[in-house]
Amino acid sequence: MNRVWLDNYPKNAATEINPDQYNNIVEMIDETCGKFSTRKAFINMNASMTYSEVKEKSEAFANYLINDLKLKKGDVIMIQMPNLLQYPVALFGAFKAGLIVVNTNPLYTTREVKKVLEDSGAKAIVICTNFVANLEEAIEGSQIEHIITTEIGDFFPLVKRKLTNFVIKHVKKMIPTYKGSYLTLNEAIEKGQGLSVTYPTVEREDTALFQYTGGTTGKTKAAILTHRNIIANMLQMDVWIKAGLGTEPANILAPLPIYHVFTLSVNIFGFFKMGMTNVLVTNPRDLNSLIKDVYTHKPKVLIVVNTLLQALLANENFRKQNLSFIEFSVAGGMALKPAVKQDWEKITKTRVIEGYGLTEASPVVSCNPTDGTDEIGSIGLPLPSTDIKIIDADENELGFNEEGELCVKGPQVMKGYWNQPEETSKTFTKDGWLKTGDYATVDEKGFLRILDRKKDMIVVSGFNVYPNEVEGVLLELDGVQDVAAIGIESEKSGQVVKVFIVKSKANLTEEDIKAYAKKNLAGYKVPKQIAFVDDLPKNNVGKVLRRELR
Repeated sequence: MNRVWLDNYPKNAATEINPDQYNNIVEMIDETCGKFSTRKAFINMNASMTYSEVKEKSEAFANYLINDLKLKKGDVIMIQMPNLLQYPVALFGAFKAGLIVVNTNPLYTTREVKKVLEDSGAKAIVICTNFVANLEEAIEGSQIEHIITTEIGDFFPLVKRKLTNFVIKHVKKMIPTYKGSYLTLNEAIEKGQGLSVTYPTVEREDTALFQYTGGTTGKTKAAILTHRNIIANMLQMDVWIKAGLGTEPANILAPLPIYHVFTLSVNIFGFFKMGMTNVLVTNPRDLNSLIKDVYTHKPKVLIVVNTLLQALLANENFRKQNLSFIEFSVAGGMALKPAVKQDWEKITKTRVIEGYGLTEASPVVSCNPTDGTDEIGSIGLPLPSTDIKIIDADENELGFNEEGELCVKGPQVMKGYWNQPEETSKTFTKDGWLKTGDYATVDEKGFLRILDRKKDMIVVSGFNVYPNEVEGVLLELDGVQDVAAIGIESEKSGQVVKVFIVKSKANLTEEDIKAYAKKNLAGYKVPKQIAFVDDLPKNNVGKVLRRELR
């Protein structure tokens, strides 16, 4: 397809990026930390860390990984924590040591953690103490050799650190008891300081991340994202954001989790490279604390999802404030509802622009212009150096405004799935385009519109929930003969999970199902509604017809 969208780019936006500008992510980190050494790189709960401190701490951690743990280039390390100052230090240190990083949701159950550990072959993990007890139940049979822990307040100044950690552990009792005694991240950094270490040579095509996703087919697997993939998407967003924001120092609100590839790419890499200050929100569900961060730090840009915008708009205190310091907000992770966009722009008198992406594309594919020419209901224009096309079921390319599957090609597109050659093959067309699984149209100006976001996928507060996983877990429960999961609308979270159950035992109750789901699934995947039925609608080959259940 001709790149008709280029004519509608913001005036100052380049149409191409150079994905080979850096040999690896570490080069970008070193350059940026040198350029903005005294600026604050990250703020969390009013504690902060400068760019030079990020470099110093992450290098010391890399030294420890290489010298003490004897980890080698290509070994896998997992990170499992909420948004804390410790996260970028652990992440950047792992990259410096040549490791492959697995970012993991702290809300994962024992079953989910075990599955990722076994599939990734992770040898080490940096984990917040709140989740260690769960990890200990999951590590049997895994390749984990090293556990490094950190408490919420470990990077805070001394008095604040001791007080925060005491309250979390002894007053709020948020840390379940665990058996082992483990080295802390602070101790690891101390051990690594001042060491003379030879760092491995990391190339552009070396793997940076195993980023787990349900993918375009719903089966959990790791997208292999290279250093070049990450650098490309970082540079693409750099071009796009600067066109609307400029280059002056600014605070950026990061309420979405770092383990999600959207925040990782846009905040931890993109805004970091620009020399901005990322305000990390540890618990975005604590709306009063989040709003306090907004007032205190006056971010010029907010990175958000639709449900967060709704929650903020419903808060009377937030609606009354002067928010003129906000330049614009970027919404992703789930569809931005037109009514929410309009209400937000009316109340805050600032723009909210919608983008689109998927893990397999590192993740951003398209975004609305930041210069005020965005279109309601659209996911925007393809980013620089990105090509798109719409295809039919036979992979024939379709024309403008014709409905079909959106396909993507660009330097941000993954190499494939880890240990999943068949899944990789299914996800690419015969001529090498990434099939997104999303049905869309593109108009004559190049604006994309999603018609159906992965037909069966459920999006709960921006988190993807795949019916196959929920169904697979519930089918293991004694008394469940058959099950189908769908998403239903929710004002609070966009969607929630509803399941239809065919019983094999008459005494099976809703409480039994919810209790089993809570034990084996992250909270946002647990069904909120349960319906018992005599049978499920199926096609002639036995596949459940979820559309009939909706």
